[in-house]
Amino acid sequence: MPDQTGGFDVLGPLRAHRLGVATPVPVGVQRVVLMALLVARRAVTGRHLLDLAWPDSVPPSGMKAVHVAISRLRGWLRSAFPGTHITRDHDSYRLDLGPWTLDADRFDALAARGMDRTATAVVRVRHLATALALWRGPVLDAHPVAADFPTTAGWELTRTAAACALADAAISSGSHLVAVPALAALAIERPTDEAIYASWAQLLTTCGRQAEAVAVLNTIRGRLVDHLGLEPGPVLRAALQQALTRPLPDAPYTPTPATVQG
Repeated sequence: MPDQTGGFDVLGPLRAHRLGVATPVPVGVQRVVLMALLVARRAVTGRHLLDLAWPDSVPPSGMKAVHVAISRLRGWLRSAFPGTHITRDHDSYRLDLGPWTLDADRFDALAARGMDRTATAVVRVRHLATALALWRGPVLDAHPVAADFPTTAGWELTRTAAACALADAAISSGSHLVAVPALAALAIERPTDEAIYASWAQLLTTCGRQAEAVAVLNTIRGRLVDHLGLEPGPVLRAALQQALTRPLPDAPYTPTPATVQG
């Protein structure tokens, strides 16, 4: 599902682009409004935008500043992304992307195809690997705006499900190495996510890299015990058991750069 024209990326730091060329994004209140409308995927009240723009203390002229920012943002969109509109309904605002795309929408579509169990494992691997490659980090680079909308949590949950599904499909199709980088990157970003670490370790074990799988699982176990006071759950314990009992390959173990730091 290639992006033929351009649009906006929120799966990582905010980006705007046309035909592969980056487009500078407005700053200040305009940027906050744009981020909120992109992530919300629905109408957002002016009061909500006001609170996001000034999370600590709203100035007396704050609402006027929000209205001015929306007006200027509309002008920027008309120039940079023709066909995109900010519509108003009473005291709420909604962003219509028109012909332009959002990486999160492409991710959702690809992930849905990849998690369709009626498709072959090879097809699922292709869709899921492409979907996960769209991520460059947390939504909006973990900007506070992202945490204010349920869509962000939904995308993150789908990302986890897609990563685990990719590991399963890669093992089924025999294309283990395709999935290892995606699981490794996500594991480093989420240092206490048991499901991701278990799937990563299962991939490494299937590749014959048991020593690395055990090291990965011991790393997250140490984090859980030392920092959270928790013992590993059944999924993590099962992955460790698999790594410890699977017959070792003849080839020597070679550590990879993706091995998690302690």
